[in-house]
Amino acid sequence: MGQAGALLGVAGLRLSAAVVSQCEVMDGGVVTDTEGRVLAWDTFRGGAAWLPAVTGSPAWGFPALEPGGIAFDAPGDTATPLASAAPSVATLFLVVSPSLPAEGFATLVEVPGASVTAAARADPPVYDPEDAAGLSVRVNGLPAPGIPDAPHIVEVDFAQTVLGCDLRIGGASACAVWRQPWHGRVVAAIAFDNPPDEPVRRTVRSYLARRHGVAGDFTPAGREAVIQAIALGIHTHGLFSTRFFLK
Repeated sequence: MGQAGALLGVAGLRLSAAVVSQCEVMDGGVVTDTEGRVLAWDTFRGGAAWLPAVTGSPAWGFPALEPGGIAFDAPGDTATPLASAAPSVATLFLVVSPSLPAEGFATLVEVPGASVTAAARADPPVYDPEDAAGLSVRVNGLPAPGIPDAPHIVEVDFAQTVLGCDLRIGGASACAVWRQPWHGRVVAAIAFDNPPDEPVRRTVRSYLARRHGVAGDFTPAGREAVIQAIALGIHTHGLFSTRFFLK
């Protein structure tokens, strides 16, 4: 049955969402070639990987694995964004470390008809959900779309569930010459097939902040929320005290 199943049975929880992908650079789940170019980003517990969205084209290169995470703005050919292998995604959490361009745009998330970009023209810089009616963007749990000059958590809820193959992170895939890769590094990605409730979101933010050094107040919602997040498929790597579970 496993830890998640046991916790679910003990807590008597009703699940409405599930983790379909949990990928983190620091766990060695990035598959690269001999030059450090990213060929796949694997997930925990058999979930869906992230794979290069555009292959076999001389106009596109691959993102690079660097000490700070996956980089899409390395010199050379425009790096392909990564596409999700999940059947569907409703909510996406990313941990990113920005290094924004002096001009133009940097696309972080793209789905058909909508994208989340960093607009260099804005002062201070903000995330711009372009053509995205109903798409919700939160930064470190807050609705303000400002871009901190430090590692932070970007939380995206799609207006409708999107097919994983239509979901991109790290750039715009329509045309290589647009040159709109994400500037900075992507460190972690957690995707849900349905929107989780707020206590679970708080737990996910707390986990990501602790594990990846995101500054701020990210107190989890409590014992029940931690248990539920684990039951939904979050691998917490033991970051939450066992006092949550032992009564």
